[in-house]
Amino acid sequence: MFAIRIYLSALTLTFLVISLMTRDIGVLDATVVVCSLLYIILDIKEELLALRSLEARVLSLSRSSNS
Repeated sequence: MFAIRIYLSALTLTFLVISLMTRDIGVLDATVVVCSLLYIILDIKEELLALRSLEARVLSLSRSSNS
């Protein structure tokens, strides 16, 4: 999943630079950039929630095996 985030970030940055070099940023360009950034943020948030859940399970298993 990390590779997809890096790829999407690189594409977004490339698109932003090319659109700035060729013309001003329009509504469609801004929409593409904002949507891709929101996707990355929401994807990371979902993954962090899953990691916290996994961490809680591992911690509960380690506590139960120690007693």
